[in-house]
Amino acid sequence: MRLILSSRYPRNSTYSTETGQVLYKVNKPNTFNDGIATIRKVVNTINGVWQGDLQSQAIRPQSPHSDTAVAEQGVQEWGSLNPYRSRDSQDARFADSDREEDDPHNDHEGPSTASGLPSPDLAQYAFCAQVDFRFLTPTRFYYNGLNVPVTEYFRKEGWSAYGRGRVFKASDGKEYRWQLSLGPIEMIRNDESKERVVKYRLYRPSMGNIVKGRPPSLEVDDSCIPILDEIIMTFIYCHKLREIRERIHSLLLLESQPQD
Repeated sequence: MRLILSSRYPRNSTYSTETGQVLYKVNKPNTFNDGIATIRKVVNTINGVWQGDLQSQAIRPQSPHSDTAVAEQGVQEWGSLNPYRSRDSQDARFADSDREEDDPHNDHEGPSTASGLPSPDLAQYAFCAQVDFRFLTPTRFYYNGLNVPVTEYFRKEGWSAYGRGRVFKASDGKEYRWQLSLGPIEMIRNDESKERVVKYRLYRPSMGNIVKGRPPSLEVDDSCIPILDEIIMTFIYCHKLREIRERIHSLLLLESQPQD
């Protein structure tokens, strides 16, 4: 499965299939290091009543943050149920933020929805998860009834250029590890096979007939589709983590350069 991002910034993008079906919408307000990234998921509704997600048509597990509040707008706002919720995370046509708003290269519009599939503006959304980025205390995940710091959700394992990998146990009972390597981040099975099951592909601009451009995307092994919500949530966090580590690494390299 290939999910195409509508911008180069995973924390402010829609995630669509290759046929143009929007599955997720992620929005993070314009802050530097902290702030809440809200993940919403496209759902089927009839007269405002949730019918199950578009991927599986299955009823997802009950959560205090889902289902009933979808009625009027098709959007689950985690209001009084979540005291940590950012008031800036309201549904709206969101501009790129988190240092991303005026980037002249951010012109990828994502896949066409002319096939009749829901567009980002017309689709019905339900709350899926939030990543509460914090500067002085551990970042927290709010997902399916959980309110947990990343220090408890993940454990550190292995080494790479940008720090130790982040291991978590998914709802399928299996362990997975995000690799913070030199290339784009990827997720592997945390077992003897070390099979790669998720790979992030970076945006590539078009250069005439020489180089064909491509939008950023997440390539997900079909066996991991049942844990797609968890993949999106952990990817949002690990991508940010790797981004920060890369920035620090670049600054250290600059400082190590001989002075004239």
